[in-house]
Amino acid sequence: MRERNINNLKTEKEGIQILKEKIPNFFTPTKEERKFIYKVFDINYKKYSRSVDGFILNVSEIKDVKTTSDLTLVEIKTTKAKNAKNLPFGAFFGITQNEEDLFKVKTNYRLCIVHSTTKQHVLLTYKQYNNLIQNKRVQYQVNFISTPDESKENFI
Repeated sequence: MRERNINNLKTEKEGIQILKEKIPNFFTPTKEERKFIYKVFDINYKKYSRSVDGFILNVSEIKDVKTTSDLTLVEIKTTKAKNAKNLPFGAFFGITQNEEDLFKVKTNYRLCIVHSTTKQHVLLTYKQYNNLIQNKRVQYQVNFISTPDESKENFI
């Protein structure tokens, strides 16, 4: 893993811990809990399994979730930026197409910006997110084949 990816995962774990301290009913789901919730909300698990980091449970138990008011889907973006003193203003982060697509269509999906130094957090609706965007650009992630044998044509 690249060092930056390792740091991002560490920062995300810090963000999760902060949310667990600040929001009593926030939790990170097991694979089975995630599959159950995705089924309840008609979300394609295979496509969106990594598009939600945690849940805010508004009922006693997972098995009680029936409607969007019972549970909030949370995608966490963490920052340590010194210029992000009043969240969400000044935050800079990456968001995948899948995360944004799910955000657009699920009314109980929230983007959560967590400042891991100041321990602030803010939950945003899609409308709020859209209104805050100063600029946005597309960046492609490219993975090359592992060996020349996998190439369909000679690359030389």
